Parts: sequence; C-alpha cells; structure tokens
Amino acid sequence: RDAARSALSVAPDEELVFAVGRLVRKKGFEYLIDAVARLAPSRPRLVAVVAGAGDLDAELRARAASRGVGDRVRFPGLLPHDRTAAVMAAADVVAVPSVRDDAGNVDGLPNVVLEALATATPVVATPAGGIGAVLDDGINGRLVPERDASALAAAIADLLDAPEAARAMG
Repeated sequence: RDAARSALSVAPDEELVFAVGRLVRKKGFEYLIDAVARLAPSRPRLVAVVAGAGDLDAELRARAASRGVGDRVRFPGLLPHDRTAAVMAAADVVAVPSVRDDAGNVDGLPNVVLEALATATPVVATPAGGIGAVLDDGINGRLVPERDASALAAAIADLLDAPEAARAMG
C-alpha cells in the first residue's frame, strides 16, 4: 500500500481517490475534478489520481487548476496494468464517474469496476452503461447520478468518513 502510494507521491495519511481510463468525455472525469473541488475545503488530506491518457488530458489539467485543486488532482499518465491494480488496492475509494456523452457514447461495463471490486476497494460510480448491473448501491459500492459532482462528492465523503463500512463494501 505504502509503496504504491509513494510512487504517486501520495502520503500514507492522505485520502486517496483513484480513477483510471482513457481521458475522454464518456469517462466523466470532469465531474470527479469538480467533486474534489467541493471536498477540498473540508478535506485537506484528499488527493485524487486520474491515470490514463487521451484527448482531454490538457483540458482536465486546466479544469483542476481553474477549480483550485491542481495540486490535489494528479495525472500520472498511463500506468502498467500491474501497477494500476496495486494503486487501486492502495486507494481508499475508486471513482468511476462514467456518463453517456453528448454524442451518445457510453461504456458497456468498464473493466475498472470489476477490477476495483476484485481488489476489495469501495467504488463510487454512476449507473451508466452496465455499471448498475454489477454495483448495488450501499452493498458493494455507491451509485450516484451521472454528471452530478455534488452527489459524487457526498458519496466519496460518506465512504471516507466511515472506513469500516467502506471496507465492508469492498
């Protein structure tokens, strides 16, 4: 846990929210950035790591900076699969804020949801695509509405505030 966090400059006592995927609209990472911005004032030790590469890299970095959380949202780029699994297992929460984008594109069932469940890490996700078929709200994770940064922030905070319940979900 400590080694995986250290490789991303995340301290052992920081709250780590991890997200991974192509940096494209249907992944909804902009809503995670907005959720971190909402949580930042009350959670000084919160860090989000968004791993991946894609067309929205510069836009997402700029969004984090404009929301005042450029130092709290980290973009390590692509991670090897084995390292991704280690970071996922070292995270406090895995976020999968997927959306149906404006062109109608949506993931079927992102592998990251299944991988997070396999690492016993609690997941906060939207029901976009097939996610709702494997994630039961309050049982093995939390489901929030698409494009709702407030709900995403609240669900993340709930899991971070109740680590025993979060571990039970994981």
